[in-house]
Amino acid sequence: MIYAIISFSASYIMFVFCLFQGVLDMSGQINELHKAEHSAKKYHPMRAGLWMIPPLKIMLERNRLKKILLNAKSDTDIKKFRAFYNVSNQSTAWAYISFACMLDSIVSIKTLFDAFRWHLSIPVFIFLSLLIIIVGYAQVMYRVSDDRKEKIGAKINRLKKQ
Repeated sequence: MIYAIISFSASYIMFVFCLFQGVLDMSGQINELHKAEHSAKKYHPMRAGLWMIPPLKIMLERNRLKKILLNAKSDTDIKKFRAFYNVSNQSTAWAYISFACMLDSIVSIKTLFDAFRWHLSIPVFIFLSLLIIIVGYAQVMYRVSDDRKEKIGAKINRLKKQ
């Protein structure tokens, strides 16, 4: 029973923080992309929700990288592209790790219910799975939000004054 609770908690924490790392890497990717942009040429950033569907994220990212490479005009542009490509590979890896952790946390729901000998119907299982995904995603989006950055900045300023 304790094993099931620990397993569920660990799976959920792994899912949330792998997703968080992926979003942080995606932020780094966006920064590299802005460095690689040419004058008025804009490349749309990847949506954070695409972490839930890694093959789609990779396909869209590949298309975006092709556009960047086609617009590269000098060796400096190609160097910037390489930096962007390396960050892109990291974010792709985190996409798959996050997806695997999400699946593991969904499976751990069943393990938790089995440990307590509770019946888990398919609609309840689907509801709980979606709930875990939504709550995890919301938690990560809060962690990277500007509101949280402002709150942390205010706390740091208060500590400096003391």
